[in-house]
Amino acid sequence: MNISNHYNSIRMILVAAVCALLAACLTSPPAPVINKSPNRKIPAERVVAAGESIYAISWEYGIDFLKIAKWNNLKPPYRLQTGRKLVLRPGATASAPPSDGVVVKTLPQTDTSSATLSAPLPTEEPAQSRPNVANNPIKTEPKVSAAAKTPNPTPLSKPKKWQWPATGDLIEKYSPKKGVNGIRISAAAGSPVRASAAGDVVYVGEGLRGYGKLIIVKHSTEFLSAYAHNRRILVAEGDRVKSSQQIAEMGNSGASRTMLHFEIRVNGKPEDPLKYLR
Repeated sequence: MNISNHYNSIRMILVAAVCALLAACLTSPPAPVINKSPNRKIPAERVVAAGESIYAISWEYGIDFLKIAKWNNLKPPYRLQTGRKLVLRPGATASAPPSDGVVVKTLPQTDTSSATLSAPLPTEEPAQSRPNVANNPIKTEPKVSAAAKTPNPTPLSKPKKWQWPATGDLIEKYSPKKGVNGIRISAAAGSPVRASAAGDVVYVGEGLRGYGKLIIVKHSTEFLSAYAHNRRILVAEGDRVKSSQQIAEMGNSGASRTMLHFEIRVNGKPEDPLKYLR
């Protein structure tokens, strides 16, 4: 074999190896949504990031939000101050919270009586309405979760009936051993995602790894449900939703295919949704 043929053979082997590697990547399953709490040590305390709520943090670690509230002496509606150290274990201690974590915000001198939580916030104020920061510096206060600002006066009760959150193909069932803490339903992008039961929206965001655009609904002090990988979210934190009300459009945020990942948690722990759905 001459040198030219030898190099050509090496090139063909390398090209074949690269093609095989690409094929394996394209056909690999999506990363599972995993409840990490049984397999890792829960820290004694956790610093609250901007926009986080007690419900998002309890979901991340698989802890009942009522326990976190008790350990941190929080009362409804469980306000959390950005930067606060939150205790995540019984008996642990953290920095003393300022007045139960309540943040008193100084609002601009504008009429906000008609504002609603569902109204989108502008990304930038018009130039003529922006204050002169150089001459009148504004003190920025830590953010508080919107769900904590508008508690609904009517208490929730345990759902008597659960509705399917979407219409489509059931592509994966509940299997904690595989890291699947719920069920997965596949349908066309943009298909309706509906609340499985009436409740309060307590989290909307992308702060939980592996869930994409996520909605968490509280149905009672025991029952919460989650709707992950949405393309578009149609509700806001603090909204009360009815059973079967559309709350999102199905998508593939945080996943490699279009689907809804749906979970039901009881006292902070995931349970098989097929036990409840009819």
